Amino acid sequence: MTDKYWSTVHYHTYQWNQVVRTYWKRYPNPNSQHVFSEDIISSKIDEKGRLRTKRFITKTNKLPSWGEHLFSTRKVWLIEESIVDPKNHTMSIYTRNLNLRIFMGTTEKVTLVPSEDQKSTKSIKEAWIESEIYGLRSAIKSFGIDRFKKNCEKATKGFEWVLSRTFSSE
Repeated sequence: MTDKYWSTVHYHTYQWNQVVRTYWKRYPNPNSQHVFSEDIISSKIDEKGRLRTKRFITKTNKLPSWGEHLFSTRKVWLIEESIVDPKNHTMSIYTRNLNLRIFMGTTEKVTLVPSEDQKSTKSIKEAWIESEIYGLRSAIKSFGIDRFKKNCEKATKGFEWVLSRTFSSE
């Protein structure tokens, strides 16, 4: 069983340290009405001086009409794990859904690094979609990638909104 994969790159017009320190404040924003809650499970500095954080996030997620007949749940539980490496100026965020994985397992990775000119932040977004539903795998994976693309655009706009509100006075 192979996963469906997609990636994109976006540049935030803010420096890396600004983007990283604002990342956990990205909700609420006008594009995030589907986010119910976000809770920190753990946060620690590891032996290499990296900040490691785990969060539990609850969102709604409308299923496609053909999926509504298979599953009744509308809430999706996510685990988000982030690693901030201040020495190497990287932040890696891994997010995966905990429920509905048989239907559509989604794993996302966002990597934040300074741009080449150090004036903005490069955001590399990747998604892997998998499904265990025999006979519908291809359709589910394609649906998942299409949804991720649309949601990725909305999430980026929402985060940009938060960044501009946070740093408009600077």
